[in-house]
Amino acid sequence: MGTTDQEFEAEIDRLAALQDFDRKLKERVDRVEVLTGGADEFEAKVIRRRTAVAELTQQRDSLAKQRTEMDGQLEVDGGRMRDNRMRMSRVKTDRELMAIQREIDLGKEAKAQLEEELLVVMDSLEKINVQLAEEEEALAELETEVAARITVPRSEATELSQGLDAEKARREELAAGIDASLCRKYEQIFQQRSGTAVVEARNGICTGCRMSLRPQLFNELQRYKEVRQCPSCHRIIFYRDRTAEEAAEETA
Repeated sequence: MGTTDQEFEAEIDRLAALQDFDRKLKERVDRVEVLTGGADEFEAKVIRRRTAVAELTQQRDSLAKQRTEMDGQLEVDGGRMRDNRMRMSRVKTDRELMAIQREIDLGKEAKAQLEEELLVVMDSLEKINVQLAEEEEALAELETEVAARITVPRSEATELSQGLDAEKARREELAAGIDASLCRKYEQIFQQRSGTAVVEARNGICTGCRMSLRPQLFNELQRYKEVRQCPSCHRIIFYRDRTAEEAAEETA
């Protein structure tokens, strides 16, 4: 696309301005994502800890209730066995005596089994209490960091997000002043090349990838004032005449 030097310079300036604007906008958006992502991750960690504490608390309460019920049942069974022993002194026949003795024996067996089950429950309860204490301690440590790890980052992200819509609208205004096909190509490369889509060709080298350009391509860039793409990195490249002062600064 042949253009006058003035038109070419204007197009390059618009592309450069858009790239500079997009870089700043991307940096801002990326920062918001980092802040919110970190806060989300920490918040999820806190929620997992709270869930673990709640589940362990429920298990502990269930085991404690079970233990209380077993203790109560042992007390009832013990009272029944005492009653049976007292009855033995009042029976008049061997048949009654054998029946009461049978009840006592069955009661002993049931009591022994219940006591074994109670020991298992008590052991489980002890382990749950230890685990719960550890989880509660870990949760307390996390919650002391909530302000620094969640509240402050979210506040900063909210502040950075303010005005983003206006910035994006301003960006579209800048893009509207550039040839549509060139702008689409620029946007694609910008995403692929981490925010560096437009670079200058100097001394036969693409300043984006530092690879040498074919002499013919470099000569065409200088002669025809066209925006082309680097064969190596595919970034948009251009050549701009430099003033004596600019050249001196580069060689200094």
